[in-house]
Amino acid sequence: MGETLDGRRALMGLIAATAAAPGLALSAQTLPATSPADPLKYLDTAGRLTVQARVNGQGPFAFMVDTGANSSVIASEIADQLGLTRGPRGEMHGIAGAQAVDTVRIEQLAVGRRIRKAMTLSVLPRSTLGADGILGLEWLGRSSLLLDYARRRMTVGEGLPVPDDQTFAVKARLQRSGLTLIDAFLPSRRVIAFVDSGSTTTVGNLALLEEALRHDSVLGPTVETQLRSVTGQVLPGRLAVLSRLILGKIILRRVPLVIGPIHTFDFWGMHDEPAMLIGSDILQKFQMVAMDFRAGEVRFRVFDH
Repeated sequence: MGETLDGRRALMGLIAATAAAPGLALSAQTLPATSPADPLKYLDTAGRLTVQARVNGQGPFAFMVDTGANSSVIASEIADQLGLTRGPRGEMHGIAGAQAVDTVRIEQLAVGRRIRKAMTLSVLPRSTLGADGILGLEWLGRSSLLLDYARRRMTVGEGLPVPDDQTFAVKARLQRSGLTLIDAFLPSRRVIAFVDSGSTTTVGNLALLEEALRHDSVLGPTVETQLRSVTGQVLPGRLAVLSRLILGKIILRRVPLVIGPIHTFDFWGMHDEPAMLIGSDILQKFQMVAMDFRAGEVRFRVFDH
């Protein structure tokens, strides 16, 4: 959840890798740039989106829905503004490990007509969250989620658009934890993947890198970089570019991702098998991404030619 590439080393690594691989491509399609005149804005340059949330009836506040986070978070500044008393310390899991954090108890957290009552939220500074708060899997539950990158909107628990010939569905498996797994494929084998709407960066585990290197599926050299967790922890990693990744009927070429000893995969029980989380750097290449839990699928809609 919520990791970002960090610092000058990461920037130089990204430049070096993309020089060898010009960027992500969906088959032979060219994806249009977003108009700078659009009054709605992404949360950050990686394309994460927010929803308007109300805490104890106050707000709205810009909360990000994070499909890779096991729990919800509120910015310390918002907690202070609302006069929320700190409760017992809790444990929050990020890419670099578990960390003790403050918590607060709230009466309700609402987005539109969807309300969750009597919740405990972790507390972190807004500077590390990049938003007023995060809605995690325990808030989302089995509600549908639409990430509409063309209109720069995110909707939760509402009807999803009817699939059309520009939409490709990938079967999904909802875990008890609320995490939604999908199958992705390298040229050599299946990879466990999940959509992480709160991550700016697509990330893979060491088992994925080993498999890709074994079958010559990495373009050029890997480059040292760093990831910064939402908790502020920093983890060393290596930036790599996969030659190809398959999601259902979609072929993604020249896919950049960061590889490392990511705690997230250990936490979700994915240490030994090749696994990856698909971050907003890839998600925003689609017109929209819909997570339909009733149908048991994640739908990706590509831009018109």
